[in-house]
Amino acid sequence: MIEAYESDPRLERYLISFHQGQTLFLEGEESQDLYVLLEGELDVLKGDQVIAILAEPGAVFGEMSFLMGDKRTATIRARLQGKALSVPRRDIGRFLQEFPQLGKNMAQVLAQRLDAASNQLFGLKEFCDMLPDAVVLTDQTGKVTALNLAACELYGRDWHQMGHRPMEELFEQGQQVRELAGGVRGGQTCHEQVLCCRHPQQGPRYVSLSLSALHDAQQEFKGMLLVGRDVTAVERLKHRMRHLRRWLIAATAALVLCAGGLVAYPYFSSSMVQETTLHSEFREKLVRDRQLLGSLLAEDLAQGKLDRGQEILRRFFAAPGDGSLPYTGVVVLDNEKKVLESYYPKGGEAQKAGASYGHIPFEGGREADHRVLHVFHQNQDQNGSWGELLVAFPLSYQDKPLGWLLIGLDPTALQKRYDLDKGELIELKLSSPKS
Repeated sequence: MIEAYESDPRLERYLISFHQGQTLFLEGEESQDLYVLLEGELDVLKGDQVIAILAEPGAVFGEMSFLMGDKRTATIRARLQGKALSVPRRDIGRFLQEFPQLGKNMAQVLAQRLDAASNQLFGLKEFCDMLPDAVVLTDQTGKVTALNLAACELYGRDWHQMGHRPMEELFEQGQQVRELAGGVRGGQTCHEQVLCCRHPQQGPRYVSLSLSALHDAQQEFKGMLLVGRDVTAVERLKHRMRHLRRWLIAATAALVLCAGGLVAYPYFSSSMVQETTLHSEFREKLVRDRQLLGSLLAEDLAQGKLDRGQEILRRFFAAPGDGSLPYTGVVVLDNEKKVLESYYPKGGEAQKAGASYGHIPFEGGREADHRVLHVFHQNQDQNGSWGELLVAFPLSYQDKPLGWLLIGLDPTALQKRYDLDKGELIELKLSSPKS
């Protein structure tokens, strides 16, 4: 079909010839002319690598820069001598008016090429979804542009939740991720960094993360590749081994001091979790504060009013104490898990009255006196989010259920000060002592 146009004198102003080895345009050039091959063969190169050969008359090339008004994305070099049509971007309207059938043929070629590229991308996505590792791609700014099925499962987020969102939102240590990404942009390597991710249903998950920079043929930074592996089981085993090591050191010291008079009892029990001294200290303080807040709030709540609720919560946080519990705030819910009152003393965003916690899992055994929630809040400056563990205690007055008292805890500080994570907080015995 294209041969019918070669003898048309109106095409002479667009006709060019090229010889073997000639470069028609270079990757990164600002030119935006559109080309149609009439005869000959051309190599398409990315950097020094030939990625395609154009040999069919009517083949269109240079279309990416032409359509997007951007720099050339590849180099075109003649494999054999030949001829082509070169249509300047500014003349495309007149060209299509003069040669409508040729424009239709060009559109058909582009559509076929787009269909082939779509099939290749689909096949590549299918391949990536078969990989066991979690793969995430970002753009130059660190925002997510693609993620495979393993990444969706590991992080508990899909494309609709993470598409074009900052990659650090996947992790608890957002600042550390930003620093690692900055190092990778500067040429550093990042392999097997263990970070904690924010899985909305399963709670904390530990990820062994490797970051790589992506560059184009001119070595310009284009984005990052994140490859993660789930190492939660390994990290939890390490955590329990640290507990065991501490206990063994304490037991050995006791045996030396008592000259063998004390006999250590097993650390792990099939019926209960062995509490450390730190765990006992935390439990006693939390149960004390739960009783205090419950007694102050229950009567007003039973009467259907919380006029003094905000003042009670403010005074609780203002009262003198040792300040060792990493509290973030307090929320009071009714029986339907809707917010009645809340208070965050350190500038956190208080929950609006009527907001529902019904969609958040209240985790814990049936016999437990408390539940644990893991929630994330958007920072007031909209630059990321922060995590919070909430311990939920049932509120009642004269054996009548009134709702829930939620005491917020900073998970990072809780781990640092009391060596407790979410799973251990769920297992901890927090029932009130019998009077």
